[in-house]
Amino acid sequence: MYKSEETMSPQKENEDFYSLFLQEKPRKILVYLKKENKQLYIAMISKNVNATYAHTFNVLKRLEKLNLVSFKESGRIKLVKLTELGEEVAKVILNLMDLLKLGKMENELIKIYESEIKGKLREQMDKEQIAKQINRLKTEIIELSKDNQLNVVVTAKKLLKRMDDILAEVFGFPPG
Repeated sequence: MYKSEETMSPQKENEDFYSLFLQEKPRKILVYLKKENKQLYIAMISKNVNATYAHTFNVLKRLEKLNLVSFKESGRIKLVKLTELGEEVAKVILNLMDLLKLGKMENELIKIYESEIKGKLREQMDKEQIAKQINRLKTEIIELSKDNQLNVVVTAKKLLKRMDDILAEVFGFPPG
């Protein structure tokens, strides 16, 4: 549980806010609000992020203190939306998630290379199976990099180039 912010030192409070974004629910809330791109009911948010209403409300109040979300009351019901700063923070979180997905895909490529290609003669390789696995990864990477941040696009292009070089090696073409 969270300590009351009134009893925390400024340094401890900053550490507490930083750790907030490393937790699953606050991250999910920001990403959900970003993807929905509209004002939402707290109950709808809590259902989507699989948290209780009370926990969601507490996280949202903390996000409000950081000026990441704002509340609008409609009678007894509160609507929540991202602030401009919240939009930017959510964008950064999504960017980080996409970079981590690319890292996971790169690890998958390394596993394919080490188990199917490394140290084998071309005649020993199942070229069609290798091409199928790599092309599936390529499709996922291309889809991930569409309309994305520049660092994701650049990282994706490097990974796609590496895949092309591996396929060239498998089929006996010059790299490049």
